[in-house]
Amino acid sequence: MRKILVALCMVCSMSALVGCEYVEPGNVGIKVNKLGDDKGVGEVVGVGRVWTGWNTTLYTFPTFKQMKTYDEPFSFQMSDGTAIGYHISVAYKVNPTKVASVFQTYRKGVDEITDADLRQQISDTLNRRASAMNTDKFIDGGKTDLLDGALADIRKDMEPIGIEVMNLSYSGKPIYPDTVVESINAKVTANQTTLQRNQEVLQREAEANMRRAVANGEADATRTLAKADADSINLRGEALRRNPEMLQLEAVTKWNGTLPNYMTSGAQTPFIQIK
Repeated sequence: MRKILVALCMVCSMSALVGCEYVEPGNVGIKVNKLGDDKGVGEVVGVGRVWTGWNTTLYTFPTFKQMKTYDEPFSFQMSDGTAIGYHISVAYKVNPTKVASVFQTYRKGVDEITDADLRQQISDTLNRRASAMNTDKFIDGGKTDLLDGALADIRKDMEPIGIEVMNLSYSGKPIYPDTVVESINAKVTANQTTLQRNQEVLQREAEANMRRAVANGEADATRTLAKADADSINLRGEALRRNPEMLQLEAVTKWNGTLPNYMTSGAQTPFIQIK
């Protein structure tokens, strides 16, 4: 009898251990019945060891920030029919006061919700928003508008359930069709060509301005010299008019003392009075 009691105690202890699970810190658990009249009804439990037994499944939901980058890119179609692909990351958390609501809505754990339901929600919202935007707008700055609009819609739909989507972000580069890539490359090339030509025009204008500046400088210098010469001549002429003897004095100063070899009739000998 003693052996039987010991064996029963051991079995009960093992059963208790086998039927126990643990809710980690930062998580909230919900116990879901698999059988019976209350099948599927969940009981929210906090951090610690929880006995589940043979008829109960424990689901745990992290209440701290979660990050998920989807391996498969999202594909959304623009208003002009272009299909664009993009890898997207999402940051979210579960409201600890609405864990029961989250489970009742999706009937699955947080990983399955993230991989299936949340992904589908993001995909549907992106397609709905993209259908009102053309490809040119998306390329020329519309990426942020598209993502911000999708985030606002997703928050509106999912926060009442208990999933708080904190952020959506692009990961990597957009995946464009070949025709769009060719168009983008052609536009970039055209812009570079235009920029290069504008630079050449600016350079020519700068060189022309430099030449004009040099020419104006030279002209100003020439005018200044000419004015100086004219002023000098005027001053000299005025001095000679006031002092006529200065002209004879200069002539004497420059004369080398040699008389002319030939003189015409009536010509006077310079500087010498011959009587």
